[in-house]
Amino acid sequence: MVAAPLCAQTMTEADLWKEIDLSRPELAGVKAGDRHALAEYFRHRKTPRYFIAPGEMANPKPAHPDVARAEAALRHEVVSIGYPHTFQGPIDWHFDLTAEAGSKYAPNNEWTWQLNRHAEWVALSRAYRDTGDEKYAREFVAQMTQWARECPMPPDAANVPRSAWRTIETGIRAAQVWPELWYRFVLSPAMTDDALLTFLRAYLDHAHHLMAYHTTGNWLAMEGNGLFHVGVLFPEFKDAAAWRETAGKWIYDEMNNQVYPDGVQVELSSGYHHVSLNNFLATYKIAKLNGVALPGDFLKRLEKMYDFDVYGAMPDRRLPGVQDGNYYDVRRALAEGSEYFPERADFQWYATDGREGHPPAETSHAFEWAGYFVMRSGWERDARWLWFDGGPFGYGHQHEDKLEMIVEAYGKLLLVDPGTFTYERSKWRSYFIDSPSHNVVLVDGQPQRRRGAARPTYIAKAPAEAVWKTGAETDYVEATFDESYGGEVKRNVTHTRAVVFVKPDFWVVMDTLTAKDGKVHDYDALFHFDAPVKVDGLRVATQNQREANLTIAVRPDAGLSWKVIEGQADPVQGWLPDGMSKVRPAPVGVLSAHGTNARMIYALVPSRSGDAVQSVEGIGETGMRVSLKDGRTWEVRFGKGTASVTPTGGQKGPAGHRVF
Repeated sequence: MVAAPLCAQTMTEADLWKEIDLSRPELAGVKAGDRHALAEYFRHRKTPRYFIAPGEMANPKPAHPDVARAEAALRHEVVSIGYPHTFQGPIDWHFDLTAEAGSKYAPNNEWTWQLNRHAEWVALSRAYRDTGDEKYAREFVAQMTQWARECPMPPDAANVPRSAWRTIETGIRAAQVWPELWYRFVLSPAMTDDALLTFLRAYLDHAHHLMAYHTTGNWLAMEGNGLFHVGVLFPEFKDAAAWRETAGKWIYDEMNNQVYPDGVQVELSSGYHHVSLNNFLATYKIAKLNGVALPGDFLKRLEKMYDFDVYGAMPDRRLPGVQDGNYYDVRRALAEGSEYFPERADFQWYATDGREGHPPAETSHAFEWAGYFVMRSGWERDARWLWFDGGPFGYGHQHEDKLEMIVEAYGKLLLVDPGTFTYERSKWRSYFIDSPSHNVVLVDGQPQRRRGAARPTYIAKAPAEAVWKTGAETDYVEATFDESYGGEVKRNVTHTRAVVFVKPDFWVVMDTLTAKDGKVHDYDALFHFDAPVKVDGLRVATQNQREANLTIAVRPDAGLSWKVIEGQADPVQGWLPDGMSKVRPAPVGVLSAHGTNARMIYALVPSRSGDAVQSVEGIGETGMRVSLKDGRTWEVRFGKGTASVTPTGGQKGPAGHRVF
C-alpha cells in the first residue's frame, strides 16, 4: 500500500498550482497563479471527452420533466438506502439517520456512506439538463462547496462509520457520479472561478486518496475505475499518467485475480459480479473514448464474465439472488455485451428477447469453479430450471447456503432464495444471510458455519469437488457439505445432496446425512416458497391460482414428517424480503428426520397448475418410482456418484434406460 500523502487534508490552491503541468502546450495561456485563466481553460477545453459535452442540455427539452427529486434536494430532503430525511439548514454529511436515538430504522452504516455518493446532486444535474433552470446549478454549487469544506480528505483510509471518504464511495464518485457533474455544470454562471477551483481540488484529492488506500475484490474494481477516470479526465496534472498506469494495472490484474476461469467473480454474488464487470467495462469505455492505451486483450478478458448471465439466468432472464445479490435482469448487460462482442449471437438473442441471434449452445451448464450447476430443459420462457450450489463460500458477501436448490418452471419462481437485504445490524439481516432462510439442511437446528476464516482462504484453488454429468435426457449433480455447523455439531455431520433431472419434467433429490460422531441428530431440510402451500401426508404442494405450482413428494420412509412455518418470530423463520428493507411472511416447508444417519429422497415436480404427481413409491434402499397424473412413470435409482433413470410407462416410443 502506498503511503498516505504528507498533506492529508483537502488540497489548497497553492497545492493545486504545484500539481499542474504548466509545460503542456494546451496550458500555454495559463500563468502560475492566474486563477481566472485556469478556470477559463477548464471551462473551454475540448479534450478530454466524456459521454456528455460540457454544459450539454436536453434538446428538445421534455414537456414534463421529472424534477421531483431535484426539488426535494433544494429543500435539503435526501434519501439514502431508501430512508428519507430532511435537514433543517445545511446538510450534515457525517450524519447517520439510523444511529439517532429513537430511530425507527435498525443501525446501518450505509446510510451515511451512501449519502456521500451524491444521488441528489445527480438529480440536480438531470433537472438542470431538462429545464435549464439555474436554480439547480446554484444549489449544486452550494452543496458541493459546503461538502468540500466540511469533508476534507482524511489522513487514513477512513473505511469507518460516518465517513464521507470510504474508499468505495471515493471510487464511485470519481468514476460514476462526479464526471457528469463536472461536465454538466462547468459552463453554468453559478460555477464561479472559486467554485470551479474548489471542485477541481476536491476531485483531485480523490486520486490522492485512492492511490494511498485501496483494497481488494469488487471494492478494488470501484477504486481502480475511479482513479483511472481522474487520470483520464484531468491529464493536465503531473501525476495523471501515474494514476492511469496504476489504475489500469489494478483493473487488468483484477480481471484475473477476482474472476474464476468459468467467468464468475469470486464473491459468487449475482449483484457483485456485475459491480466488478461494470467497473472493468467503464475503464475500457473511458479509455477508448479518449484514445488511452490499454493492453490488447483487455476487452476480450471480459467476455467470459458474460457467460454467467448467459448460462446462469432463469427462464425469466434474471440471475437468481444468490449471496448478497438481488434477482438481476441480464438483458441490459447482454445488450451492451453484444455491442462489444457482435459475434456472440447468444448475447443478441438475450438482448432482443429472441428476435435476433440464437439461443445459447448449451442448456444445462456447470460453473465448475464457482460450484454453481444449472439444470435447464430449454430456452423457452416456460422452461424448467434448477440452480444447485455445490461450491465454495465466496470471497465476500457470503450466505451460509451450500447445497441450496432454487427452482423456476412455467414462468414462476417456485423454490426461492431470499436474495439480499439491506446491510443493517438486525435480526433480519442475520436471518437472510444464514442457513435458515435458504433451501439447505439444518442439523439439530444449527446452521452451516463457514464464516470466520481468513478471507484469502475463501478463494478456490481448483474446481469445486462435485460430480456433474449432463446429457440430452438426464442431468446429475452431487456435492457434499462436510464443513462446520453451529453449536456442538461442528464438523460431526456431513450432508451429501444428489439431484437427478428427468428432462424436461422434474427432479429427484437424495439427501444423505451421516453422523461421524455416532450420535443421534435432528435433520431438517428447508424449502422456501412464495405461495400458499398444502401438506398432505409426505407431500407438500404450492397452491397458486392460475399459475405454476411445485409439488415436493417424499419417498414414504419411516420417521419422515412435514411441517410448515410462516411468520415465526422466535427463532426467526418463514419470511422473505419485501424490497430491500422490509419483510413479509412466507411459508417454509420443513422435512424432518431423526437418527444417527438419515436419508430423504423426494421428487420436485413442477406443473402448469395444480398437482401433477399421482404417486411416489420406494424402490430398494435408494430408489423411487414417480408416477404422474398423465400416466407417465419413471424409476430413479441412486448409486455412488451416479444414478439411473428408467421410463416404465406412458412415454412415447420405447422405454429406454438412462444411466450416469
